[in-house]
Amino acid sequence: MITHKLCVPFAQLSSLQVYQLLRLRSEVFVVEQNCIYQDIDNKDIHPHCYHLLWYKDEALLAYARLLPAGLSYDDASLGRVIVAPVARGLGMGKQIIQASLEQIDLLWPDQDVTIGAQSHLSKLYQEFGFKELSSHYLEDGIMHVDMHRASSNSPL
Repeated sequence: MITHKLCVPFAQLSSLQVYQLLRLRSEVFVVEQNCIYQDIDNKDIHPHCYHLLWYKDEALLAYARLLPAGLSYDDASLGRVIVAPVARGLGMGKQIIQASLEQIDLLWPDQDVTIGAQSHLSKLYQEFGFKELSSHYLEDGIMHVDMHRASSNSPL
């Protein structure tokens, strides 16, 4: 189904790619989830922030933002993980999470990963080795929980 993939920093995205990723994030996180929040947070343009985009032909079907340690958390992080409504139900959510973690391992070897997940996705992230790190909390009207995944090279 996916015809091409891209993982690059913001400066290497075309204006069309920026438009597509911001449109998809707005469509799902703001409109579909009825959540008014500031999606554009200046992290996208950080020189070490990477954008993972999956396309079928010219349509953006999945996206994730990969952040270096120190930008959102002390550890590396991923966020804004999204599958376009037309591509749901095909297992693409799990695939984009797995691909994001693999890319983080390539970009920042031996880094732990910390995320702020929507609470209803906690079990999904646990399938990838994440453990809940915080109590559940309300952020922008949606319950979230901080989660942590140790690097495969972290001491036990």
